[in-house]
Amino acid sequence: MSLRSSELEQVVAEVSAQLAGAVVQKAWCPLPRLAYLELRVPGRSVLLCLCAEGELSRLSVAEDRFPTPGEPAPFQRWLRQELVGFKLAGAAWREAERGVTLDFQSEDTRRRLVLELGSPGGLMLLTEAGRVLMLSGEGLAQRRSLHPGAQWTPPEPLPAEALAKAKAAPSRLLPLPGDFLVHAEAAERLIGPKDKTSRAESIRRRLALPYRARLKRSGRTLEKVRAEAARGPEAERHRQLGELLTQNLYRLKRGVTEVTLTAYTESGMEEVQVKLDPRRTPKEEADWHFHQYRRLLRGVEHARQREAELAREVAHAEAALKQLEALDEASLLAQAEVLQLTAAEEGPPEARPFKEYVGHGGQRIWVGKGGEDNDTLTFKVARPYHLWLHARGLPGSHVVVPLEKGVEVAQEVLLDAAHLALHHSGAKGEPRGEVSWVPVKFVKKVKGGAPGRVQYTREKTLVVRLEQERLDRLLKTRGGEAPPVP
Repeated sequence: MSLRSSELEQVVAEVSAQLAGAVVQKAWCPLPRLAYLELRVPGRSVLLCLCAEGELSRLSVAEDRFPTPGEPAPFQRWLRQELVGFKLAGAAWREAERGVTLDFQSEDTRRRLVLELGSPGGLMLLTEAGRVLMLSGEGLAQRRSLHPGAQWTPPEPLPAEALAKAKAAPSRLLPLPGDFLVHAEAAERLIGPKDKTSRAESIRRRLALPYRARLKRSGRTLEKVRAEAARGPEAERHRQLGELLTQNLYRLKRGVTEVTLTAYTESGMEEVQVKLDPRRTPKEEADWHFHQYRRLLRGVEHARQREAELAREVAHAEAALKQLEALDEASLLAQAEVLQLTAAEEGPPEARPFKEYVGHGGQRIWVGKGGEDNDTLTFKVARPYHLWLHARGLPGSHVVVPLEKGVEVAQEVLLDAAHLALHHSGAKGEPRGEVSWVPVKFVKKVKGGAPGRVQYTREKTLVVRLEQERLDRLLKTRGGEAPPVP
């Protein structure tokens, strides 16, 4: 449902005509393929929206902007550095390449902002000579092999048939009386509501992901545990055979593979065929059945306890999912911070470079899976203000606590993370150990070093005495069951 060619042509022509000379006052890039420019014209400010996200793609004038979910995309710094204070010189719609170019100029410098709407889509900031200063949207960089410093070239034009079809689609923009930029504001009315709905559903899916993972995992485990809990009759059968053999030891001979014995039950006498292991003595055979009885009985008792725990976990996850489904759009958009997660973080648990646990108060704790995954976790997934931990002086996983910016780590969360750092290191199983902790921004990759090898400064050290109960609690949360939805 992105803007059609005819609609983009109307909007771009209008922006070029009515906003020429407008000064860029502010710039935002809350998400990699979504940016806003606040342009000042005499008597008013206009919020220009540039979106290159599939069916949400558009150039429009919005009443408000999508909030920045935590840390803004790196592209925002470049927009502010390179465009704030510049004047809009003009805009153009490249129909064949499905791209919009916005030209800006100051007294002695020109810049071009490119909005590519075709797949994979993205934003680029260019010099006057067409060199890429910065681009936003990983898919764009990979598909087009573009990078800062490269010479920008337009993408391959649409095939003639597709271009003709795009031109034939009529405009759906319905201007309203009182609109300043009639087509640009109509474009936002057309796509904006879908944008909010789509982002709200993305937030819902992200919030639901850990609960669905827990349901899937706990559901599989619950089937196995129930099968184990149902082995009570099998245990009782071993007890009965053990007693029957004990009562008839004088009749048994070693080396026999089967014997028929008489059992006296509540319903009367019953002939029972008992298979024997010829390698055992009659006494050993009876003891073996009693051992199986005790073993199965312990397993049944443990399985019933575990079944109750899993049933509570499943019920909790189902209740949380039901609560999430009931949240309205406004409540979901208020939790936009979940959209700051990287692609690596959003993927299915098995594809992530880390294992996720839940610590005190519902705090998520990430543990790298290996050398290369440690690097990915620390240098691509983690934010500079997140907390980083590692077993001091020992090989082991990188541990990251994704704190909110400006938030101090709680002591219990620090102890939880430290326990996981020791458990996933060479100190596993030791009664105590030392853990270094430091904000991620002070961790640097060792040049030429092996995957996962880093150096860090300004660290603090925590001496940890193993609390087995704490560790067991943490390990049970693997998969990242999120805290209850507020």
